[in-house]
Amino acid sequence: MAVSRETVLFYQPADGTQGALLKPILARMGVRIKNIAPDAVGQTVGCLLGRKGFDARENPEAPVLAQPMLVMDGFTDKRLEILLREMRGAGVSIPYKAVVTENNLGWLFHQLYDELAAEHAAMQAE
Repeated sequence: MAVSRETVLFYQPADGTQGALLKPILARMGVRIKNIAPDAVGQTVGCLLGRKGFDARENPEAPVLAQPMLVMDGFTDKRLEILLREMRGAGVSIPYKAVVTENNLGWLFHQLYDELAAEHAAMQAE
């Protein structure tokens, strides 16, 4: 199966500043960015990416997410490495990052956020 063009799903709380730092990097790299509105966090990752078979849900539950989140799709390991290096160099701080997998395509965006938050908390506790 051919992977779609590199795409990033980007969620930023209303008071967030990371987008202003992140977007020029993505533009330079030619990565498509899809901003995720607060009322869209109840949709599946597959739906937000526009994948076949992942239809929009009506009136999805949309909890408020406190931190920015980046979900990356279609990246090779090398391109992912470049993106992360560029982000570090520009001072972009987004602790909740994930790569799209066949497993998480069907997850609700906020479920993926919750999973990343739990992993982040566990790593901070170590």
